[in-house]
Amino acid sequence: MSKKQAMNPYLPLWEYVPDGEPRVFGDRLYVYGSHDEAGAEQFCVGDYVVWSTPIEDLGDWRCEGISYSYEQAGADIDEAGNLAAPDCVMGADGRYYLYYNRGARMSCEVAVSDEPQGPFTYYGNVTFSDGSEPKAKLFDPGVLVDDDGRIYLYTGFVPTPESPWINVAGRYSLAFELEKDMKTIKQGPFELLPGCLASKGTEYEGHGFYEASSPRKINGRYYMVYSSEVSHNLCYAVSDKPMSDYHYGGILISNGDFGYKGNELPKMPYGNTHGGLVEIGNQWYIFYHRQTHGIECCRQGCAEKINLNADGTFSQVEMTSCGLNDGPLEGLGTYSAAYACNIIHESIGKERYSIRKIVRGTQPHIFEEKIDDYKEHNIQYIANMQNKTIAGFKYFHLGKAKNISLEVSTIKKCRMNVYIDEECTEEIASISIGKTTGWKSFKGKFNGPEGIYPLYFQLVGEASIDWKSFTLQ
Repeated sequence: MSKKQAMNPYLPLWEYVPDGEPRVFGDRLYVYGSHDEAGAEQFCVGDYVVWSTPIEDLGDWRCEGISYSYEQAGADIDEAGNLAAPDCVMGADGRYYLYYNRGARMSCEVAVSDEPQGPFTYYGNVTFSDGSEPKAKLFDPGVLVDDDGRIYLYTGFVPTPESPWINVAGRYSLAFELEKDMKTIKQGPFELLPGCLASKGTEYEGHGFYEASSPRKINGRYYMVYSSEVSHNLCYAVSDKPMSDYHYGGILISNGDFGYKGNELPKMPYGNTHGGLVEIGNQWYIFYHRQTHGIECCRQGCAEKINLNADGTFSQVEMTSCGLNDGPLEGLGTYSAAYACNIIHESIGKERYSIRKIVRGTQPHIFEEKIDDYKEHNIQYIANMQNKTIAGFKYFHLGKAKNISLEVSTIKKCRMNVYIDEECTEEIASISIGKTTGWKSFKGKFNGPEGIYPLYFQLVGEASIDWKSFTLQ
């Protein structure tokens, strides 16, 4: 599918657009999301931006610029809260409608543009015909324009009982039908998916709705992707009706790879997630995001291929380094260590990241070092790799490379062993690393077999290193 290699994250490593809603308009794939910042300590600090790529080349992303700013929204982050996860659909009038919620407000707000990339201008709030607003918090809106032109809005936030938001949250996600003006409520709200406060004894128990409503219509049925009560899972539910009778479908992806092939331990520092489904060229993809910087609120968009089974179900997929790529990555060339899809270390426990518990000093994590005022010049790497830390990359077509080099920074000698299995039994390279002052390359022989394999790098030695990249040649 892609002419350029498509990596995970799919945007440049200096960009942080989580909560990605993928939408195809014309011959391009657009992603609408919130906007984090490297090293920030709160969510969604940036203006909305839109990125797009040709559907014929899923590795050729370009930034369409600021689509909607805090200034346009009428208040800054301290006054009204963050510009949280948006969604965008095309109305019957051919214009594009952006739905969003401000973190400190209950309302669902709408902006409109003549172009899918914006810029958008404020259009109004979602209200009843008398101008009043629903009393529920209309968080993370997702919108579906049905085949018959009817318009459905899905939203909701059902936190755990310990959350400070518990007094303004309901027990279910909510569904509304909107009028043709795209903002006036025609029907609703209707309770849709049960959250943890209502899921006990139901098929949703343990997978109750938390946030991140993302609707799609597939083969005449209605699918709702959502973030579950454990927060790191994207799950889905299915119905033959748009606003009722949804049945739990399963897990699509976990950004800790929990549950994939029975895995019970985190394979990546993990936290909240949000995303949606899109079909391109008879291939389905699930979009989600990962955490970086040893904190939950520096998030980057990722995507994976996912198959729609003959019975209309989806099966859980794993995190990879080559999600949108047309097959495995080339087994030659230089790759940033920040493309690791697995970072496994004993300090990465079952407690997810929190913006209140910064673990940068104890856990290995993806990090970005600022060089100057241009984000494109910044350096991304795995920081704080320690003895027995494993960094995994999936997948490569091996067989041509005979040598490997690593670019690292460390004050102690150590060794990096390379394997083609997560158990680290099938070694194909071993590189001695000396003390450095700044970044330095170290080389070794590479004995990778012919075929498609993952690469697992394990650090051995009482050292803590920063790892920038590796080169296969």
